[in-house]
Amino acid sequence: MANIFQGESKVARCVREWDRLLREREWVDTEIFASIFSYDTISGEEMFGYEKAVKKAKKEIRLALQERGMLLREQADAQDNRRLLTAYPLDNKDPLHNLRIMAVVEAAMAFSRALQITYSPSFHEAEEHIFHPQYLRNYNGRPYVYGVYENEEENNGLPFVALPVDRIVTARLTKAVSYRPGDQQAYEAQLRNVLGASPNFRNPEVLEVVIRSHDQKVHKLLLSKPLHHSIREQQPCTVEQTGLLTMRVQMTQELYNWILYYGKGIEVVEPAELRKRITIGLSQMVTYYDAK
Repeated sequence: MANIFQGESKVARCVREWDRLLREREWVDTEIFASIFSYDTISGEEMFGYEKAVKKAKKEIRLALQERGMLLREQADAQDNRRLLTAYPLDNKDPLHNLRIMAVVEAAMAFSRALQITYSPSFHEAEEHIFHPQYLRNYNGRPYVYGVYENEEENNGLPFVALPVDRIVTARLTKAVSYRPGDQQAYEAQLRNVLGASPNFRNPEVLEVVIRSHDQKVHKLLLSKPLHHSIREQQPCTVEQTGLLTMRVQMTQELYNWILYYGKGIEVVEPAELRKRITIGLSQMVTYYDAK
């Protein structure tokens, strides 16, 4: 779905204003757009165009919410004025948060501007940063923006950092510093052999991972919905035999988590270091259950 917050069309303007008001109050009159666009000062033809934009904006927000498991409900008040109600989660991370932040990030990259962001990393309080967005990528359904902080120390010696968009609390364009562009091809080369959001900068070696599949459904799933482009079938999984799959990736936490996710359905054959790491992890898990 296109980003409904992006652009200067009537629909995008309706969406942005509607969204702003919905986050400030519980109820918003549907007639609010009459004052936003000064219906009393525009021609009948222009009014018709804005009315169509308002109708489409409402549809776009409703669809975006539905895709995220939310509903935009309409209800009549005592005076029979139509009003809008949206149910945002208690943590204020509303279902349109990513779209809103992405609109700002995309604008920054399009106009070569840095961002003033409030970022909330895991287990830490939100902090203010100046960030240079350089590359966008989705991993496992979660959008990430790649780039560098203006303060070199905040990059921790890394060539770039990956920020999950949903952890960016606020974002706005800034002219306080000159924008630092990134090399798109360099990013793609760095991320090509990564199963996950970010490369293993400490150990970038690419491993030939051999997976034995013990479940036909799991085997087919890994091929029909591959989490990494390098997955290849070396031997089909049938009733008579286990399957074999290979992939070329770096050693990352996401690779480890991915293998554990499929449980007894798959087994790491090679490399030995990854197999040993999985064995240690499983042994630790067994102690949790034995302790009960």
